[in-house]
Formats: sequence, structure tokens, C-alpha cells
Amino acid sequence: MTSTKLARQLLVDAPDVAFCDACLALACGTTRPEMRETTKVLLRHVASFHRASTCASCRRTVRATVYQLSSKCAQCSGPFDVADPGLVMGGERFHLSCMRRLLTDETIRLSRAVTRRSRGLIEQSRRRIRDGYAWPELDMTGGFTRSTPSAQ
Repeated sequence: MTSTKLARQLLVDAPDVAFCDACLALACGTTRPEMRETTKVLLRHVASFHRASTCASCRRTVRATVYQLSSKCAQCSGPFDVADPGLVMGGERFHLSCMRRLLTDETIRLSRAVTRRSRGLIEQSRRRIRDGYAWPELDMTGGFTRSTPSAQ
């Protein structure tokens, strides 16, 4: 993993915790000038990275970089409160109820499709019974043979 990816991952794994370039360079095994360039790139290209004034690791008052989560839900845009700190998935923050809703939407969609298919099969069976088709007979190979309507 490159030092840029490692520094980004360190900051993302500790949201709202600021680290100076020196502490990040030490953690990533790189030089301070290289880490300074890395943090400049992160600050310029990723909106979630911001500047802070104090490093959480060394406690010095220096330029530090912090990854801040959004203060609103990615699904409903509602604010977060102390009772619901939210859940981070894919770099986005969701209310627990919004995440539950997103995850169950696919299950509901599949359930409705199965219900429609079942109703169609039931209706097809009822039509066959009304039209006088007998149940399919088994042939000797274990498969079904198509029976014809009984003559009346």
C-alpha cells in the first residue's frame, strides 16, 4: 500500500481525529515533505478532509489534517443527534433507520416478484383445471408428458 493510500486510510479509520504531517509520516513510514504533499492532495481533492489546529497524537499546535464525516444523513439529509450517531458505510453516514430501510428495499422487491410469479402460476393452474386439462402424467423416464383435454 502506498503512503498516500495508507495516510488516507488512517485518517478515514479515525474520523474527527486530527493528525499532523509528522505523526502521519511516522505512522506511514515516509518523510515529512512527502507526507506534506500527500495531505495537500487529500485536502485539495477530497471534500471530507479538512485542516485542524492541534494534532491528537502529539498534542502540538500545528497544521493537522482531519477526516470529518458529514453532519447529515446521505439518505434523508436529516441531522444526526446523540441518540443516533449513525452508521458509516462506503464512506457515507446513514441514520440506522435509513440504513435498515435501504437494506430491506431489495428484500421487499424480491418478495413482491415471487408473489407475482406465484399468483401467475396459481392462475395458470386454475385455468388448466377449468379448461379440463388433467394433471400431467409421469412417463417412464421420470419426466412429465402433456395430457390433452378430455373429450366431452
